[in-house]
Amino acid sequence: MGIIGLFVSTFSTSTLAAAEPGAPAAQYDKHLTCAVYYRMVAGSFKRQGNGILAAPALDQMNLMITRTKALGAALGHTEADYLSDWSDTLGIMTDQMNRNYDNIRQLKTRYQNRCKALND
Repeated sequence: MGIIGLFVSTFSTSTLAAAEPGAPAAQYDKHLTCAVYYRMVAGSFKRQGNGILAAPALDQMNLMITRTKALGAALGHTEADYLSDWSDTLGIMTDQMNRNYDNIRQLKTRYQNRCKALND
């Protein structure tokens, strides 16, 4: 196999591996998304005056943050990378609920089951 064949073979393998749902990069994205989701749920409960109901969501958020940071470290991400990714994901979710915590249902419909599945 020539140099070009070796390059194409290596490139194709790594590209396919990164696209697999179980790949570390995909797992990092899933856990980060769920960490932000749980943060938004906790914020919604607190905004409604139900701080006691926010505790389980905060626990889940902290678990997802721990997992996300571990996956990020394995991928070579820095704390700055993590914070940037968090900020981007937070912005996306804030837009999805039209910048209004009264619309938290938009996020629950989209993320609740998939985030619950990460905990099982």
